[in-house]
Amino acid sequence: MVSTSRRSFFKGAGAAAIAPTLTNLPSKTAAKDAAGSRLVHTVTGPIEASRLGVTLPHEHLFSSSAGMWRVWPELFGGRKNFIKRAVTKLKEARNEGIDTIVDLTTADLGRDIRLSQEISYLSGVQIIACTGHWSYPALSMESRSVDELQEFFLREIEHGIENTDIKAGVIKVATDKEGVTPFIENVLRAAARTSKATGVPIETHSYALPPNPTGTLQADIFDSEGVNPSKVSIGHSDNSVNMDYLMVLAARGYTLGMDHMSRGVLPAGQTAPPEIAPYLWGAKTRRIKSLIDAGYKKQLLISNDWIFADTAFATGTLDAMELSNPDGILFVKRRVIPYLKELGVTDDIIDTITVDNPFRFWTVIP
Repeated sequence: MVSTSRRSFFKGAGAAAIAPTLTNLPSKTAAKDAAGSRLVHTVTGPIEASRLGVTLPHEHLFSSSAGMWRVWPELFGGRKNFIKRAVTKLKEARNEGIDTIVDLTTADLGRDIRLSQEISYLSGVQIIACTGHWSYPALSMESRSVDELQEFFLREIEHGIENTDIKAGVIKVATDKEGVTPFIENVLRAAARTSKATGVPIETHSYALPPNPTGTLQADIFDSEGVNPSKVSIGHSDNSVNMDYLMVLAARGYTLGMDHMSRGVLPAGQTAPPEIAPYLWGAKTRRIKSLIDAGYKKQLLISNDWIFADTAFATGTLDAMELSNPDGILFVKRRVIPYLKELGVTDDIIDTITVDNPFRFWTVIP
């Protein structure tokens, strides 16, 4: 466990520093440096895992379509204005103790790695970029075999993203309400094999709502590929109201990504009807407390799934989201964690979830 004193260091000078780019690293991303520390790749270069600090493991700088930053930057308000806005928000997050965010924007969702790198340098927040693929197949990917998809994921982890030397530090995959399509099965298997080969962990988008949550389907495929379940976070698990479903996944060794917290917010003044109330952030937080009480504190990751621009939404949607959640990417920090403390969760357990669990997730042997 990372000690409180070390956590204080993370939040101080160590958190604000940006690691220099290291060269001549072994191809295995989970390699150790000369001092024996595990390395994690960020968009500004590899860092010791002990420097991750307080981590939000499931966020997005933006979401769009591949190439949109080049052909229509005005859709994001212009590149310069977007950078200024994102940097301002992330500096605010850094000043409130957030050291690292994991940007789960894949290539098919418009990832722009140089943009991410610039935002990290200017904000002082460490950003881990991902390889992988989201739910719906890009035309160039739909017909790819498992081996071909694995080759692509390995390229971005071992050699670099978008013709740079910036390496992915996590693999993102997704299943939505359609379940495991043939394409998604290929993606999941390619991710599993890539994780086993490199030590890089997997984070998922899962559909956790009734009647057919997909986290179990993901876990079954990962099990069949022999992945260490502690290297996999089943994302958006907080959307499930079925505690048996959550506890069975945890008992199988999987990490539960309670990482849709900022999406369970009503506009100010609105009251939730009874059928909606179990899906709001307060109820989600109480389920996190139940999982802690059941002994699964070391298998929880908490995040917002917040975003600073999303061109998949209708114009004005993000403005409405920000009216509902003016805390933005700080929602977990400002609202979820204080409520957990009200429920009796100690500072040590909060440190376990926000600091120790990300450290363990990125460093456990595959």
